[in-house]
Amino acid sequence: MTGEPPTTGDVVVAVTDRPEGAAALAWALERARSLGLGVQAVPLTSDAPSTPVHVSQEVRRTVEEGARQAGVAAHLHHPDPDVAEQLIALSAAGADVVVLPVRKRSATMKYLMGSIAQRVIGEAACPVVTVRS
Repeated sequence: MTGEPPTTGDVVVAVTDRPEGAAALAWALERARSLGLGVQAVPLTSDAPSTPVHVSQEVRRTVEEGARQAGVAAHLHHPDPDVAEQLIALSAAGADVVVLPVRKRSATMKYLMGSIAQRVIGEAACPVVTVRS
């Protein structure tokens, strides 16, 4: 992984340590590989306001190994407190696409906790792809 800033046209992906996060990363890496682009990965653990967001060692290893195997340059961002805003800003910087892992949640939970995916889908400056496991 590089420490370089985002490059216009890169694939932006939200990564988690859940199965849907692995599926989103795999989709993003394949798109980047096929188009000769890089990947900008932003880790997230939950969209519950009380859940701390951090870069786990497992997520770091998954991104590094996946990028190495795909032959893709990758940059793992430190997550901002507002990860949705961070993903939206990366989309506005000229991203090819934003890839989001999603899972089924009840309407009540979406209402009570909000949704990073809903916000990014509504505000991103480029296409958004959602991936389920």
